[in-house]
Amino acid sequence: MAYAIAIFVGGVLGAASESVFGLFVGGLLGWLLVRVSRLQRDINALRTSLGEAPAVAASEAATEIAPASAPNAGPIERPLAEAAAAVATSTSASMEAPIPPLAALDAAERAGPDTVPLPETREAPIQPALAATPARPSPLETVRRWLVGGNTIVKAGVAILFVGLAFLAKYAAEHTEVPVEWRLAAIGVAAVGLLAFGWRLRLSRPGYAQVLQGGAVAVLYLTLFAAFRYYGLLAAGPAFAMMVAVALLAAALAVLQDARALAVIGALGGFVTPLIVSTGSDNATALFAYYLVLDVGIAAVAWFRTWRSLNLVGFFATFLVATAWGVLRYRPESFAMSEAFLIAFFLLFVLIMLLPARLAGAGAVHRSDAWVNSTLLFGLPTIVFGLQYGLVRHIEYGVALSALVMAAFYVVLAMTMKKRAALALPFDASLAIATVFLTLVIPFALDERSTAGAWTLEAAGLVWIGFRQGRMLPRAFGYLLFVLSGVAMLNAYDRHGLPTAVFNAYLFNGLMAAAAAIAGAFFVQRRRGDPAMKSGEEIGEALLIGLATLWLIATAGIEISHFVSWELQRSAWLVAVSGIVVLYLLLATRLRWPGIAWPTVAQAPLMLLAALTVAGEPTNPVKGGGAWGWPAAFAAHLLVLRLAAPGWPEPVIRVVHACGLLALALLGALLGRAITADWGAPASAWPWLGWLVVPAGLLLLLTRRSGAEVWPVRAAPVAYARVGAAVLAAGLWLWTLVANIASDGTAAPLPHLPLVNPLDVGVALALVAVVLWLRSVEQAREPLLGAVAAAGFVWLNAILVRGFHHYDGVPYHLDAWLSSLAVQSGLALLWSLTALAAMWFGAHRGLRVPWVVGAALLAAVVLKLLLVDLSGTGTVTRIVSFIGVGVLMLVIGYVAPLPAKEARHVSA
Repeated sequence: MAYAIAIFVGGVLGAASESVFGLFVGGLLGWLLVRVSRLQRDINALRTSLGEAPAVAASEAATEIAPASAPNAGPIERPLAEAAAAVATSTSASMEAPIPPLAALDAAERAGPDTVPLPETREAPIQPALAATPARPSPLETVRRWLVGGNTIVKAGVAILFVGLAFLAKYAAEHTEVPVEWRLAAIGVAAVGLLAFGWRLRLSRPGYAQVLQGGAVAVLYLTLFAAFRYYGLLAAGPAFAMMVAVALLAAALAVLQDARALAVIGALGGFVTPLIVSTGSDNATALFAYYLVLDVGIAAVAWFRTWRSLNLVGFFATFLVATAWGVLRYRPESFAMSEAFLIAFFLLFVLIMLLPARLAGAGAVHRSDAWVNSTLLFGLPTIVFGLQYGLVRHIEYGVALSALVMAAFYVVLAMTMKKRAALALPFDASLAIATVFLTLVIPFALDERSTAGAWTLEAAGLVWIGFRQGRMLPRAFGYLLFVLSGVAMLNAYDRHGLPTAVFNAYLFNGLMAAAAAIAGAFFVQRRRGDPAMKSGEEIGEALLIGLATLWLIATAGIEISHFVSWELQRSAWLVAVSGIVVLYLLLATRLRWPGIAWPTVAQAPLMLLAALTVAGEPTNPVKGGGAWGWPAAFAAHLLVLRLAAPGWPEPVIRVVHACGLLALALLGALLGRAITADWGAPASAWPWLGWLVVPAGLLLLLTRRSGAEVWPVRAAPVAYARVGAAVLAAGLWLWTLVANIASDGTAAPLPHLPLVNPLDVGVALALVAVVLWLRSVEQAREPLLGAVAAAGFVWLNAILVRGFHHYDGVPYHLDAWLSSLAVQSGLALLWSLTALAAMWFGAHRGLRVPWVVGAALLAAVVLKLLLVDLSGTGTVTRIVSFIGVGVLMLVIGYVAPLPAKEARHVSA
């Protein structure tokens, strides 16, 4: 049959040259191709047999040795000898088996490509453990066996006879006066005779008979083609009818004799016939009606035989011609006809695909899914939908409705196959195909915004059903849809631009997508530890929660940026984030799902960041919606601390609690500044006082023992007493330095009074709060106390300078201080008094560090007198400064001698 097919296909290809000689040369080349392939197979078989010869010789030697050694063998040697004899007997039996007759080989060829003809052997019993399972041949090997298997001599004879008839026709055309009609008629009669002879031998020599019949059918096709195309002896109608008759004859012979090759030859001839006899009339209705009849014939054959090659010939021939016609000749007025034939072909090939399942349960195949033709299973809906798209793309919602119909069809088809075990594979495939078409409905029916939301809902459903059925494929497709939905929304934003109404597609689909992502994450979370879950799939929970959060944030961002005024946007964001936090906390509590609460970790840092943005604006934080935004944010923060934070790691708990404390302190400082700013002039010290009231008050509360027993402080004492309090203390310390330098202490409308003005009261409060907190610090206390003492020293100098500013009229800037003799004298005396106090304290307590600091300060005073104050000799202020410093130095030398090192150690 391989020769007949090759000759036929080669002849059709050679006919493209539009010459009789090309026709016959093409057939000859086809024969040569098959012949060379068969010779290569014979050579490989010969090499294999030569390689097995040493093994056969060894077996024969074992047969000769075993009987001789058996009588004298010991208890160990005797079983070995018997085993060797058994193996040798089995091998010799195989080698002496008779060669199978030619009819047996022909019958093996008819059995199909999965059956390899082997000689009959008389096998000796072997141990089950040594039995080897034969390897399944590769697809290429199967095709090669099908092409070159069978009776080689007969096929070669048919090919040679075919070539001889071609040469006879060519010779008669060149050297005789016989009319071409008689020449072609003679070739046709010879083909009919060959066909009749083959039919007569169908029972006694089936393989031989089928080769003859295949060659005869090929000769009939080519003879009719030559009579129509090259000589014009037949009109299109009669030629068409005769070729159809030949195709039907080949199909009938194939079914009656169980000869697949004959069926393939007949089908190829039937599909090629309308193409080679075409007159250019473009009668698509007749063409597709004829192809429909051929495909019905293939379906009839599929009822009795599982011949994949025949089904594929019908599939490819039908849809290749239909596609070519659709691209080149389709017009909108042909829509009804085209749609009808497309539906008919689709349903017919679905039937052809499923018909082999009738034999699946009867043992006709080795596996329950061996009958499945994947090309038809997946290729058919793909090419049909592609053609359908070309037909209905100009119709509104036409493609979407087509995809919906295809999805519904495959769902119904899957339901009909659900209860049959042999249809398990096409059942799963049909559900997958239905899912794909259902997915395609959305983008074709809706815009990109709605597509994103619908795809996420579908994705959540696929993840759920994938876990329910224990299948990875639906889940993987669901995860992919989650990603594609985001791409669709980005594309929608670029294409459709900004929304024009508060309730818009972005809002609804964003919320829909977030809900679907949360549902998908919940399905993954509930299946933790399930054997159906693949390794690493657990991370899908966190990724989907993150995706849901991203959807919610993006949706809120679109709404806020386009429908909320600028001054209210910060508060709107606070409320939006608080709403997301509350939603996640409710889900975590009601569903006992702690993983969904993890995004709320970011709420406290974001709240602190929002407070920092307010600090850069000279405005009241309660304005611009802050009166309702900040309470909502802090209420959500307290819920986080109460419901979610207890289940987090300790470092995370500390960060969240500390960020909440700092946000409260900063917001309180900003609110205090805004309140006290209205108590006096804008440049007065009242705003500086408002800055520190709340932070200093919080730090004082944290130093109290009762404050540590109040929730939420007791939930994370380290976060408040160490982390948060340290930041507050550092902020207050820095505030004292900046305030003393930047503010002149004006208390308008009140008069300036040292130590009782708003600035000095605030500095004193801040330093007291820091010192009280340092009492509870166990590490690095002395350096921190030194930093506080330095801030106190700066405060004393600022009090002195502010006094000269208010009472002596010295301007409050550095140049004025340096040029003022009164200020310089006052500073010298103040530094000397400070040095006296530090040195006396060190001497009294036996501490060298305070004494050394005081001495260094005193040295600075002396240098100042010599380098700065000496230039003003002759003035009263300089006289006072020199005399005052000298007297103080005498006092220091008397009351504060340098402490001994031993005294310091004893004191320590």
